[in-house]
Amino acid sequence: MRRQAAALGFCLLALAGTDAAAQTTPRALTDRIWRVGIFENPPYTMRGADGQWRGLNVELWKEIASELNLQYRLGEASPDTILDDIAHERLDIAIAPFATTLDREKLIDFTNAFLVAETAIAVRRNGDRERWITIAQALITPTAVRLYLAITVLVFLAGAVLWLLERRRNPQFSGGALQGVGSGFWWSGVTTVAVGYGDKVPITFWGRMVALLWMFFSLILVTAFTAFVTAKLAVSEFGQVRGPSSLRNALVGTVEGAAVGDLLRYERIRHRMYSSVPKALAALEKGEIDAVVYSAAILDYYAERTPSKAIEVLPQTFDRQNLAFPLPDGSPLRGPINAALRHYLSQPGWRDLQDQYLVVESLAREP
Repeated sequence: MRRQAAALGFCLLALAGTDAAAQTTPRALTDRIWRVGIFENPPYTMRGADGQWRGLNVELWKEIASELNLQYRLGEASPDTILDDIAHERLDIAIAPFATTLDREKLIDFTNAFLVAETAIAVRRNGDRERWITIAQALITPTAVRLYLAITVLVFLAGAVLWLLERRRNPQFSGGALQGVGSGFWWSGVTTVAVGYGDKVPITFWGRMVALLWMFFSLILVTAFTAFVTAKLAVSEFGQVRGPSSLRNALVGTVEGAAVGDLLRYERIRHRMYSSVPKALAALEKGEIDAVVYSAAILDYYAERTPSKAIEVLPQTFDRQNLAFPLPDGSPLRGPINAALRHYLSQPGWRDLQDQYLVVESLAREP
């Protein structure tokens, strides 16, 4: 599980002009019941077996609502339409994890950010068996097999020619055709890979000329063969995602409406959209895509609970995003909630919540 810091919470403390706990919430805010949208996105928002909601965002909202003495009704909303519901004031606030982006801020408002979330990459967990299978597949392609056959034929022809030149005067290549050609094949083979084994050497003028030419040719042949094998192994690893820099070589999955989708489009990274993280990870496990890119904490949560344990989340993170609660433009809740956030994010309870749900080290221990 990776580290994920609540950086903005402590920065906002410096902006606090007054203590939120000392403020009195206007009656216009406490007399009405606010419509709060939510959808499941662990570990930020989760529905328990008893039907009750919990998670980092849920607990944070409860603290804010309690401090402001707000009455509210929590209702499950669709992740595809919840921001539209906010924009058209069918909901007063949403407490699911949302990153603030310029495109979203053109349509709705946000509270102050309370968490800096990092994007991570989930990939299939390849064991030794899978790696050897990948190597074998790379080395037995039709092109590779044709190359192996061509090298074998050339080695055989070189050995046969040397036998024809040496068979009458060189006892090392004497005997019947089968035995003689076999001796020539042995000589050309060991000459190709080791410049001669020493047990068989040509003694005739033309035999030595052929041997000299074959030694030079075999150097070129071995170099070309080594380059071919190296290239095939490199290509077999080309689609393997090892970090953010290798995403350009892969087919990536993410969730519809995720802020990271803008980054994928901007960087022209091939990607597919899925309706949820579990569906994206299921596609990854089946080999339909090469990686899933999404919030680090959410990928960690689902990867640890994958029954097959076939998914791992890479340690490198990127694209830090500010998480905040979305509100309709001009919402009267924004000012009081921001004041309450400034107060609560400076309390030890906020660190405890992160440790409970994100299993991270606090910002003070971050390098």
